[in-house]
Amino acid sequence: MLVKQLNELNIFALRDLARRKGVVSPTSKKKDELIQGIVDIVTGKEQPQMSKTKQGRPPKTFGFNFDDVFLNENMSSLSVCQEEVTYENDDIKTVVGWVELGNNSAILWVQNENKYEHYFIPNDLLKTLKLKMSDRVVAEVSFDETQKVIKNIFNINGYPVKDLPKERKDYYNIEHKILNRPVKFDVDKYDSLGLKIGENVYFYGLNNNENTNMLIGLMNASDVVNKLYVNISLAEKNKIFVNQLKNAEKFTADITTDVDLARRLVMLAVERVRRIIETGEDVLLVIDDVQSIMGIDKENLNLTKSIVSQTKNGGKNGSITTFAIMPNASIIQVEKLADKRLNIVNNDLILIK
Repeated sequence: MLVKQLNELNIFALRDLARRKGVVSPTSKKKDELIQGIVDIVTGKEQPQMSKTKQGRPPKTFGFNFDDVFLNENMSSLSVCQEEVTYENDDIKTVVGWVELGNNSAILWVQNENKYEHYFIPNDLLKTLKLKMSDRVVAEVSFDETQKVIKNIFNINGYPVKDLPKERKDYYNIEHKILNRPVKFDVDKYDSLGLKIGENVYFYGLNNNENTNMLIGLMNASDVVNKLYVNISLAEKNKIFVNQLKNAEKFTADITTDVDLARRLVMLAVERVRRIIETGEDVLLVIDDVQSIMGIDKENLNLTKSIVSQTKNGGKNGSITTFAIMPNASIIQVEKLADKRLNIVNNDLILIK
């Protein structure tokens, strides 16, 4: 059971857990090595190697007990993967969130359930660490709640700051390769669809409970480790399905209450998948639904175009795959944006080749 639950975590959550359990050099290990290292320590086969954090601070700990989560069969792994929650100990308050860059400024968006708050990132941190849009960071925040300022950054995209690569890869420099790599599922009915890594896959239909449930089922059953879910038409009736997501970063908002936040979250999601492929990982982007994004992007459709054109299969350099709900009325418009014809399969599945 422990191994199965660990397998449901993405590489970033595993690295954080391995670091806290005392696995040596977690950023240099593959997923199966991280899992084995965690299991060996939890079961007592190996002794943990715990390092001190900077300036004598004690190691950071989450507000829940990892052993309780992984040894309790009734506890969902979602509570571990939902890294957006704030965690703290006696002398440090830490948050996990996404970087948004502006004109000569930056903020860190932190999500708690479906609510968002932001912290200002000082220019010295921004320049020193060369932060990019939608970098996912672990950061220390100011204790002065009126300022909401980031004091220090410990981890960027799963790497401790001291272990960051000297040269970061760039999404635009990763070559797209024509490789026949199927997306594997642990549910037979999805395997029969023959979906491929590095493709845009669009499903007919309006945004409703049935389609949302299908997308979440596809996401949860997929073997792609890194997963993002975007829903900016988040109706109250859909929240029960969204809460069933496992092992996914969620960008959710309600465009009827905050259009600006919805637009910014879509922009963060578009850039987030690029940051993930730059680390050499596979990522699955699930959008529920495309028409809602077109609604907030109607002036120039740049965001929509970014989504339908950014899929990429870089082989060992990672990949981006997109699943989305798209109403029939949007098909011609998406064809123009992608500059490609849509191939209709089985009457209800559309593939952009």
